[in-house]
Amino acid sequence: MKGWKQWGLAPVALAVLISTAPRAAEQPALSDRAYRAVNKAQALISEKRYGEANGKLQEALAGAGERIYDKGVILQTLGFVAAQQEKYGQATQYFADAIATGGLPAPVAQQVRYNLAQLYMAQGNFGASVKTMQAWFANLGKDEKPTPHAYITLANAYVQLKQYKEAIPAADQAIRLSGAKAPESWYLLKMGAHYELKQYKGATEVLTILVGMFPEKKKYWTQLSAMHQQAGNDLKALAALENADKLGLLTEPAELMRLCNYLAFNGIPHRAARVMERAMKEGKLAQSAANLKTLANYWHQAKELNPAIDTMQASLRQSGDPELQLKMARMMVQAKRYGDLVALAGKPAPGASGEQRAELKFLAGVALFEQDKPKEALTAFSQAAQNGNISGRATPWISFLKEQAGAGERTAQ
Repeated sequence: MKGWKQWGLAPVALAVLISTAPRAAEQPALSDRAYRAVNKAQALISEKRYGEANGKLQEALAGAGERIYDKGVILQTLGFVAAQQEKYGQATQYFADAIATGGLPAPVAQQVRYNLAQLYMAQGNFGASVKTMQAWFANLGKDEKPTPHAYITLANAYVQLKQYKEAIPAADQAIRLSGAKAPESWYLLKMGAHYELKQYKGATEVLTILVGMFPEKKKYWTQLSAMHQQAGNDLKALAALENADKLGLLTEPAELMRLCNYLAFNGIPHRAARVMERAMKEGKLAQSAANLKTLANYWHQAKELNPAIDTMQASLRQSGDPELQLKMARMMVQAKRYGDLVALAGKPAPGASGEQRAELKFLAGVALFEQDKPKEALTAFSQAAQNGNISGRATPWISFLKEQAGAGERTAQ
């Protein structure tokens, strides 16, 4: 625990000074002995002679008898001395005892309660902090209004006790009273409470506010997307990620791929391809064989065959994947890129199996036929038919081409 000022104990010192000043018109009043002891203690405190101040106050406390006002002020001052020395356990006990005397004036007792709740929080005694804050609220005067900080102190204590249901209304009050000045951490506390209660709608509402307040913070966009996804609102989840991307916040490969995959999943593969292509050009995604293959798949899903084939070609140059080569060959048939297909089939991938090589020959035969090259096509189909798994498809082509060739010869005669 750091210095006492961190926990708002400075007002206690002020309260001590006010409550011990001689005021003839006000009652109750300190006895002469208590007044002299407290004044002397304050002088010693100002010189940081805490041990001597404590001794003077202990003597005065022992002689206070039944004078509850004397006891209350002396105990309060002892608490302040302990807090100055960072003896927070002693300070909390003295402050609690000061309140328990019932002798402190209401405003002073309220200030001590408030500071006592802060000390309990700092010590991890969250139950005592809640009880003390509840007493503080209960003792407010008719014209006194709770501060936002009072509500957030209570909300914090509830969260630490895992009493999330109670924390939310307290946080709401703190935020409402603060208006536009509510700190970010208060919204996070409320969001966390909703999440722990599995109140995802409430957590999503808080995140929606946070992305409006802090649009430059990526974590809120990604969390908002995750919340929408968890609720089954895929389009809203996607919109949150796209907004983050438009703001230039998505820079990590995993983030960008999540966006691309989500676009494709939601039936927008063309946009997925554009996002991925841009990320590669910007150097945010590596132009690896795997990434290029994924990009090619997006183009294929978008029915953009030529970009798909060209991207797949770039991937194949790196990977030499026989299956990828076959997929590209089939797409070339669809795209009617027959010349490219014949060239591709002429250079099977080094690791291609016999069946894969035979299928490439078969597809080359189709391309050659479409190019009106029946002799070359017949040769390709004949080579493909040597593989048992391909012969069933190649044989009808062979028969057809031979028949066509025979008919042509008879016509020529």
